Amino acid sequence: MTSWIDENTIANLYSALREMNVFSEYKLPPASQVDFVIVHDESMCGQYEPPEKGEPHIITISTARHTHLYPVLMTLCHEIIHMIVYMTSKKTNQYTSHKGLFLKLQKRVAKVYGFDPKEL
Repeated sequence: MTSWIDENTIANLYSALREMNVFSEYKLPPASQVDFVIVHDESMCGQYEPPEKGEPHIITISTARHTHLYPVLMTLCHEIIHMIVYMTSKKTNQYTSHKGLFLKLQKRVAKVYGFDPKEL
């Protein structure tokens, strides 16, 4: 496992991102209201799960697919975009889509932060 990728580090990166351009336009919950989970699963880069019955949002990052900061940031941004879609959509299953609002935000985030939108 990559030793620098842990729940606290991901929470700190999330806290910084939620204050930055694009993400700051949305009322994202503070890191204390999000569970950050680290797994070693080669089948995934990351995952967002919405809250159920008062539970926190969950963002998972896989160390099997990440060893450097740049891809971790891209994956975290990707999962935060899913969170925004969930929080702004009337249809709760809409958050899993990579179309509509997700695609619009993906392009904006990629442009602002210099990411390849195809990789985000």
